[in-house]
Amino acid sequence: MTFALVQLDRESQDPMVLARALAAIRKTPVQDQVLAAKSAWGVIADDLSENEAKELQRGLWSQGVKSVVGPAAALSRLAPFEAVETLDALPTPPPILIAVAGTTLTTTITATRDTGPSGVQQVASAAIMMTTGLPIKLGPRKRPGKETQEEQSLAFHADLHYGGPSRRIRVDASHFDFSCLGARMLYHAQGNLRLLIGDVARAAPEAWLNHGARVLLEGRPIRTMGYRSLEDLEREARWLLTLRRLAP
Repeated sequence: MTFALVQLDRESQDPMVLARALAAIRKTPVQDQVLAAKSAWGVIADDLSENEAKELQRGLWSQGVKSVVGPAAALSRLAPFEAVETLDALPTPPPILIAVAGTTLTTTITATRDTGPSGVQQVASAAIMMTTGLPIKLGPRKRPGKETQEEQSLAFHADLHYGGPSRRIRVDASHFDFSCLGARMLYHAQGNLRLLIGDVARAAPEAWLNHGARVLLEGRPIRTMGYRSLEDLEREARWLLTLRRLAP
């Protein structure tokens, strides 16, 4: 059986606090622990023996990071997500967790582009021909080639988690019909998602908000979210749902 070690403070989302604590325990430079801390999302480890987990827990408590140990199998599992595109498709009961993430999408575009002599080289070749009569061509031969470029864009998703029975509804901001916002509707997905999530949060005051939802609703810079992928969002959701189940 493997054991998990999870943080208890759901409001603390500064990975540098965890990185400094891990560095002190493992006696390494802080930068060596930054990646592990940024990847944790509340679940510091989920593959330790019971003794290893409890030893790390004692170290973290000594550094001011509150945590709890339990079987890894006890971590909450997520229901498969159901993608929705309209407000009418949302369930009637209020969600228990509102989780938002902004991630960077990288798109690779490959275009065919002929290569060959530049305009200056073509003019120089023509001048040589006129002057000497010799067909001397400057520059590379003309041939088809491929040019690859990468474009990055922000994508916003919201997972609404419901209990009894467990359901997960996903809103992809780039494919959602925000006409439900009426006159408030904006011309960009980020702003529209902020309005929609604000409405959902007000209608579900008992729901927990993840780090990304708080960043979005408070108008903080999106770069402070810190999600590299939707896997980060799901790991954080498992942590929060576990804490909610353990809460008195």
